[in-house]
Amino acid sequence: MTKVRQDGFSLLEVLVAFSILALSLGVLLRVFSGDGRLSGLSEEHSRAVVLAESLLANAGVESPLQPGQSSGEIDDQFSWVMRVSPFVPPGEALPENQPFKPYWVELTVEWGDAIEPRSFTLSTLRLVGDNRSNPGFGSGMGPR
Repeated sequence: MTKVRQDGFSLLEVLVAFSILALSLGVLLRVFSGDGRLSGLSEEHSRAVVLAESLLANAGVESPLQPGQSSGEIDDQFSWVMRVSPFVPPGEALPENQPFKPYWVELTVEWGDAIEPRSFTLSTLRLVGDNRSNPGFGSGMGPR
């Protein structure tokens, strides 16, 4: 009796091949969709940085810098909080008769939803003219 040999793949081999193909396609779809998501996150982060830099650049320009906290929203997407406090170097006291006073300015921009909140913080040190000892400086006007 001669044995008849069949050409082709068995049902088990075909099922294994389709399973591997399905897993590979699932991984590829995740990689490509994750790339688009990262691109969107990168764009949001860039906008937050530009917003923070802009707000810090305008701090003390339109109105004198005062210790305290202010906040706001932009485009219903970003919210920001600016904290201004007098700066005292560690272990030192500032002389009283200085024409300029240092202020620590910290700005936090927040965006995202409750599930994935995002935030970005910038800090800077600003010198503000003491108008009592030197009128005209720090008030948006030059020396008189």
